[in-house]
Amino acid sequence: MKLKADRIFAIILILVAIVFWTQTKELQYKCYIFPRLILIMLIILSAVMFVQSFFKKSMPKGKLPKDNLKYIVISIIIVFVWIALINVLGFITSGVIFLSSLTFLLDLQRLTIKKVVSTILIYILVLIAFWIAFHKFLLVPLPTGHFI
Repeated sequence: MKLKADRIFAIILILVAIVFWTQTKELQYKCYIFPRLILIMLIILSAVMFVQSFFKKSMPKGKLPKDNLKYIVISIIIVFVWIALINVLGFITSGVIFLSSLTFLLDLQRLTIKKVVSTILIYILVLIAFWIAFHKFLLVPLPTGHFI
């Protein structure tokens, strides 16, 4: 049943992307580049999902284990804390804390000092790249707080 749902969802996503594509025809050249890029990626990824649904084996039905439910609840709490702190700490600082917290929560048994340091450095670089892309190039204001 899951595989059939994947196929239906992929087809719906492709149809929605096509509808949105027709909406971008009224936009000027520079205005429709980004939406069309996103729509192309959506169509490609939906097509991949559609094709994969023929080759994947369905997962056995069952209830969600209590450990997974605990991780989901903790993850939702971390997201709300991040939303609350993003204007206080700033985009990069709160983003590093948020992403690192989620990573360490989900990868608890294999936690080493090297992994902690490399994870934090990678998130700092990724968030700085996002900040440059959005704040400097696209001129989208990002939350600033007491830090960065």
